[in-house]
Amino acid sequence: MSALVNGVVQAGEERGFERSCIVQYARAGLTSYERADAWQRSRAQLIAEGALPEIVVLMQHHAVYTQGRRGGREHVLRQLQAPIIDTDRGGDLTFHGPGQLIVWPILRLRERGIGIADYVRGLEQAAINAANAFGLDADRVKGRPGVWIGNRKLASVGVRIQSGVSRHGMAINCDIDLSWFDSIRACGIADGATTSLSAELGEQVTVARCAGVLAQSLSHVFNLRLSPVGDLRIDQ
Repeated sequence: MSALVNGVVQAGEERGFERSCIVQYARAGLTSYERADAWQRSRAQLIAEGALPEIVVLMQHHAVYTQGRRGGREHVLRQLQAPIIDTDRGGDLTFHGPGQLIVWPILRLRERGIGIADYVRGLEQAAINAANAFGLDADRVKGRPGVWIGNRKLASVGVRIQSGVSRHGMAINCDIDLSWFDSIRACGIADGATTSLSAELGEQVTVARCAGVLAQSLSHVFNLRLSPVGDLRIDQ
């Protein structure tokens, strides 16, 4: 078990929480952000009610800009070539598109005894571990959310916890077209750039190549046993 969450999980167990490490795991392919968001809201509610098991979903989105609860439109620098959608996650303005791996863990954090600060740090650690597995020296930067390589942001984190259940999650850039970020001040940070695994390594690192590495890292950090349930069709 990761030392990051070991203490909070043990505390939860001492308070008598009965929980399973087994969590469903699915890949949803390339999806509409709006349809995926509607799906996750419904699924999270059913998980909170105990009607469905927890799940970790990996996917990509069609080109879209999303605005978190913290930010405003002042971080749009020029006319956007993709829609912008307001969301209820934390964080500021960012871009999602093909070549970026989206990870949404929908977990009963309250029952697992994991607070929001530890959860966010756990997501960051999963991305750090994945980058390290590719030979990159990624890390946190004090005062700046997400995962960085120098002043270049590799992965973003934005979450929402409702009824003790997590929504949204993390995005790590694999072989995404980085020019999409030129039209915004990503995450509201003026002096930072955006990077990807491919840009840093000088070779193509696809979403498919990264997905297994990141899933394994996530399962290690949060002590999850991921149980594949096949491909998930959100767009239908």
